Amino acid sequence: MSNPRERVAPVWLFSFVGLQVFAAGFVARGAAIIGMHLAGQAWDKLQLSAPYLSQTGQLCAGAIGGALIGLAQWLPLRSFRVPPRWILFPLAGGLGVSAAGLVWPPLVLLAAPIAGGLAGRSQAKLLPQPGPRWPKAQALAASWVALALLLPFPQWAAAAFILGAALLSAAGIRGSLIPPSNQPAGASNQTK
Repeated sequence: MSNPRERVAPVWLFSFVGLQVFAAGFVARGAAIIGMHLAGQAWDKLQLSAPYLSQTGQLCAGAIGGALIGLAQWLPLRSFRVPPRWILFPLAGGLGVSAAGLVWPPLVLLAAPIAGGLAGRSQAKLLPQPGPRWPKAQALAASWVALALLLPFPQWAAAAFILGAALLSAAGIRGSLIPPSNQPAGASNQTK
């Protein structure tokens, strides 16, 4: 299998970044509605009382949002033969961030970047070796965009989060575009 660094074109990476930013903003808001809807339907079907309905809805929202972000990342990566379990890492991250928000809502500020970074680190292990660092940067950047859009920050603070996400994305992509002449001998034939 050829090295992913040789096969990834800048136009493809730009499209991938745009998809991640859109997904982080859109999914973060839509997942909360879908999660509460699913929890409400489950509560209705099981004829339960309401004490933990909102908490279940928030956990469902985190899992759904994480899974949708993972799916949006995985679909363009199928050509790299990335396994579908790629989706599980953002799902676990979204669930963790939602659980942190249930414990103490400001904890989301700390939990989202950590979950994004851990998900990206785990996802990078699924790529052919030597794996590029852009999955880590994209996962972390997506969590920053979600924070900027979901939390009631002033506009300048939300803009700072989005700018930071763009800089993280650019740094991750820049580190992944190494010309073939700078690679060690035989790097294009390495697989794990």
